[in-house]
Amino acid sequence: MVFLPGMKKYSADKIFTGKEVLEKSVLITDDAGKILDIDSIEKHDSASIQNFEGAICPGFVNAHCHLELSYMRNRIAKGNGLVQFVKDLLTIRNEKFEVVLEEIEIANQEMIRSGIVAVGDISNDDHSLLIKQQSKIYYHTFVEAYGFKPENAEQYFTDAKKVFLKAKEMNLAASITPHAPYSVPPELMKLIYNWKENYPELFSIHNQETDAETKFFLDGTGDFKMLINDFFKLNSSEVFHPSGKRSIDYLLQFLPKEKKTLLVHNTFTTEQEMKIVSEEFKNIFWCACPNANLYIENRLPDYTIWLQVKDKVCIGTDSLASNNSLCILDEIKTIQSNFPKIKTETLLGWATINGAKVLEIENQFGSIEIGKQPGINLLKGLDENDLFTEKTAIRKII
Repeated sequence: MVFLPGMKKYSADKIFTGKEVLEKSVLITDDAGKILDIDSIEKHDSASIQNFEGAICPGFVNAHCHLELSYMRNRIAKGNGLVQFVKDLLTIRNEKFEVVLEEIEIANQEMIRSGIVAVGDISNDDHSLLIKQQSKIYYHTFVEAYGFKPENAEQYFTDAKKVFLKAKEMNLAASITPHAPYSVPPELMKLIYNWKENYPELFSIHNQETDAETKFFLDGTGDFKMLINDFFKLNSSEVFHPSGKRSIDYLLQFLPKEKKTLLVHNTFTTEQEMKIVSEEFKNIFWCACPNANLYIENRLPDYTIWLQVKDKVCIGTDSLASNNSLCILDEIKTIQSNFPKIKTETLLGWATINGAKVLEIENQFGSIEIGKQPGINLLKGLDENDLFTEKTAIRKII
C-alpha cells in the first residue's frame, strides 16, 4: 500500500492480535488508530517504524464494572464475605452527589490510562451516565433490576426502566438485567425477559459468588437468610422459597438461549455445571473478576476449569468498593500468578476479543485486524516465556 501523510507504523517484539501471535510484523494505522494494514516488517524502512520493546496488544475490554461505586474506594474491609460486603456497601452508599461524580470521572480516566477501550458497566442509578456519554471509552450500561418482595416486582422494574430510558435518551447502549438469582424473584425475572425494548438484548448477572448463595437455594438457611431477616427486616420464608437445587438451576429456567448473557464471578460454579450450561446455552459467557473475589471472599475460582470454555471467558474488575484498581492488567496478573499454566495468549484473548464479542462490539474492538479501531496497548516486562510478572506494565499507545 502507498504510505500517506498521517499514517503511522508500529512494531514490537511480538504482537498479540487478540486471536494470534505475530512476530516481525508492522501495524499501519491512520491518525485515529484505525488499522489500515498488517505487514511483514522486512518490507518497510526501519526508520519509518516506531519499534517498541515488549508486546503490542489490542485495547482491553472490562466486561464487568460498577463505575458508580468508585467513591467507595478503600471504604469496605476486605475478606469478610459477600453478605457482610453487601451490608457495608448499603450502609455507606449515600454520599454527596458532587463527590460521587468526581470519583466516577477519576475512575473513568484511570481506565483510559490503563488501556481499557470498552466497559460493561452495572448501574443502579443514573449518576454515571453523563460521564459515560462524554468518555473516550465505549460503555454498555447494564441497568440492574432487583428486590426481594415478589408483590413489588412491577415497581422494581419501573425503577430500572427509568434509568434505562435516560441512558437511551443520551444515546448510550443499555439493557435491563437481573442483579443475581437470590435478589430477583420469578415475577421480576419474567418482567425482564419478556420486555421487548431491551436493545441490544444483553444480560449480565452475578452468579455463584459465594457459597452462602448455594446454601440459601438448597434449604433457605445461612447468611442470606440472616441478611434478609436482620438487615432488610423481611421474613425470608415469605419472600423466598428454597428450590432444593443450586442457584444456577433457578436462573437457567428464565434465560433465553438465543440472547447473550454474561455470568459474573462464578466462584463456586462447578466444572460439571459449566460443562452442562455451555453445551445447552451457546450464548453464555463467563466473566472472571479475580481481585474482587479475593477482596470479598478471599477465594478464586479454579480458572483451569474455565479452559473448557476459553472462547467464552471475559475479564472484569468489579468496583472500587471491592478492588484496589480498575485495571485489567492487574486481573490478568492475578490469574496467571495463581494458574501459571494458563497462557498469556489465552488471557489476552479473554481481556480483549471475548469481551468485545459479549458486548457485540467486535466489529470495532477486541482484536487487531484491518478496518478496526481497537486501541493499541504496549506490554513491557513479560519474562522470557512471555509470562506476566510483577514488573509487567502497560502503556497506552493509541
